[in-house]
Amino acid sequence: MDLLTLLLTAVLIFITSSYLFKFLSRRFKFIRLINKLPGPPALPLLGNALDNAVPRNQLMKTWMERSHKYAPIYRSWGGPIAVLHLTRPEHVELILNSSKHIDKSMVYNFLHPWLGTGLLTSTGAKWHSHRKMITPTFHFKILDTFVDVFVEKSQILVDKLSSKMDQEPFDVYPFITRCAMDIICETAMGIEINAQRDSKSDYVRAVYEVSELTILRSLRPWLWHPLVFNWTKYGRRYNQCLSVLHGFTNKVIRERKQFLEEKKKNSNNQTIEKNEDDDLGKKKRMAFLDLLLEASAHASTPLTDVEIREEVDTFMFEGHDTPYSRHLLVPLPPRISSSVSRQSSRRIGYDLCR
Repeated sequence: MDLLTLLLTAVLIFITSSYLFKFLSRRFKFIRLINKLPGPPALPLLGNALDNAVPRNQLMKTWMERSHKYAPIYRSWGGPIAVLHLTRPEHVELILNSSKHIDKSMVYNFLHPWLGTGLLTSTGAKWHSHRKMITPTFHFKILDTFVDVFVEKSQILVDKLSSKMDQEPFDVYPFITRCAMDIICETAMGIEINAQRDSKSDYVRAVYEVSELTILRSLRPWLWHPLVFNWTKYGRRYNQCLSVLHGFTNKVIRERKQFLEEKKKNSNNQTIEKNEDDDLGKKKRMAFLDLLLEASAHASTPLTDVEIREEVDTFMFEGHDTPYSRHLLVPLPPRISSSVSRQSSRRIGYDLCR
């Protein structure tokens, strides 16, 4: 019996050692290959995380300095995770044009508590089926019905910025994102939150705080594990904000479903339906949520309320922050920024360089 135990122990140690040796060999080989690329010096385990442990308003300066020094292709380390940075459009295009390589990096897992596995964070069959269902909701004729919303909210933004013209330099980020939030709320959920006039609302504050805390967590490897993160003050605040966000979206979904059901019962008269269709873009607006509920109702596999909430939350997240990301294209090299300006001018029919 003792001999058998000794043999089993030896076999177990051998298998474990072999696996560990194989893993470490691959790991060290990977590290050597990645470190052949230019990039900032990295610490063991932490990588370049300490470089990113700066105030939010200093992050862009840190990243731009790094980009100017090591571009066009360079690497950095987010803890034990290697990050490959591409700075030229032609390099990025190769990745973005791929419909095969759609798996997101590990960092996107930090969005799962808020967004679940919506279109931004899902992959595989779910991503393809949801994209097929959602794509028709962005037809130009549908978007045209919201031009009045774009104009109204943009005018509020202009008025807000105009009041700052004779003052000291200021950060345009909150102004642009609040305008985008006003627009995306009305177009995505069919409701007004007046973020530009009431920035103190619980929902608006929760969106900002969850976004900030997600970024903070992604840049600090010691906060990656859920148990550690939830134990900190950041995790506790994150969960409080998450409750506000999900509660708000769930409430809107219930109300819109009830509204559409009542509307369907009261719309048996074909003349009424025809008149409503004729008023498309004037009186009748179909928000993204309404269109999603309709598409789901006619789908072979309808979306659950949780899946609907994930998609709506995804568009709220992507919609409110993307405009500012485009604003950041301004300091790019002249060749690129000029191209962006020309394309934008063609899109909106107005010369942005005037």
